[in-house]
Amino acid sequence: MGSKLGLILSLGIIFIALLFGADLFMIQINYTDLDAMSTYVSYKISKEREVSEYLKDTLEEKNIYIIEDNPPESGQYAEGESCTYSLKRSYSPLVMGNKAFEITVTRTVIVAIYN
Repeated sequence: MGSKLGLILSLGIIFIALLFGADLFMIQINYTDLDAMSTYVSYKISKEREVSEYLKDTLEEKNIYIIEDNPPESGQYAEGESCTYSLKRSYSPLVMGNKAFEITVTRTVIVAIYN
């Protein structure tokens, strides 16, 4: 009887550990997706010299939000100027907590370096 109880309790602990591992895996997947998207965003900002509405809409379709640190007053960056931005996505964990948390990737791009 005692071994059956021990088996039942250990299966519960193993199940929680598997869910925790799934949370870590999903966080890594989301971070990798944001990192890959940051390459595309850097290229578009460098080519267009601005964070366009089309780019924002494209990111929002994938539940990614872009935040510029210091956007220029004119709307466009000058050639050779640096643009720092952050890409954010919300993640609701399975067992790591009750609240959703933000996964953020911050990157800097030099404008018009590809021209």
